[in-house]
Amino acid sequence: MIVSKLRPLVVSSVLRTLSYGDGVSILPRQLHRVESHRSNSSAALVGRDFLSLKHLSTNEIEQLLWTAADLKSRIKDKKEVFQPLLGKSLGMIFEKRSTRTRLSTETGFALLGGHPSFLTTSDIHLGVNESLRDTAKVLSGFCDIVLARVYKHSDLEQLSEHGTIPIVNGLSDLYHPLQILADFLTLQEHFGSLKRLKIAWVGDGNNNVTHSFLMGAPKLGMHLRIASPSVSTRH
Repeated sequence: MIVSKLRPLVVSSVLRTLSYGDGVSILPRQLHRVESHRSNSSAALVGRDFLSLKHLSTNEIEQLLWTAADLKSRIKDKKEVFQPLLGKSLGMIFEKRSTRTRLSTETGFALLGGHPSFLTTSDIHLGVNESLRDTAKVLSGFCDIVLARVYKHSDLEQLSEHGTIPIVNGLSDLYHPLQILADFLTLQEHFGSLKRLKIAWVGDGNNNVTHSFLMGAPKLGMHLRIASPSVSTRH
């Protein structure tokens, strides 16, 4: 795991882009064209879910990284007050506790003017007492966007299926896309570019982080090599 100081900016980038874009009002589930400042191409991200990097194009991932870098420059370096999410509400579902993810999410959304609402297993039980379908409808009625840190990726997919607001994966058993975006931003700042970088991963090659790494690295022109124990000898 690379330094987590960039997480608030990456979380801010994802939440802002999916729910707001560049000067576009929130219209859940409708895709707007977001002008990319890196090129003349545009990325249709507004209103979409962010469950993994699988369905994001190279331009769309680069748009998120550019937005994160832009927010860092404006908010952290220039001390600019920039609140495009003023009056918007974020529902945060945390089945798995995490100091860094909670702080980065709450900090990032608040910096952009939004109001985060933290929900633990004491407040909400996915699939218990009420169905995931009903939970998705309740969240859609009160929130503008939801970030969920869950045990089962299928729970995110059901929230996405039955909800009418963007669902962001804060971690699941299959993917951890926000972590990898933060790592990509760190590498980009350090090396200047991600293209043609050679990355060696030594350790568990079958977890949510490596799954996200494998999805994102090729799209950004990176060469990823993984050295991992075989499944038969790991235990």
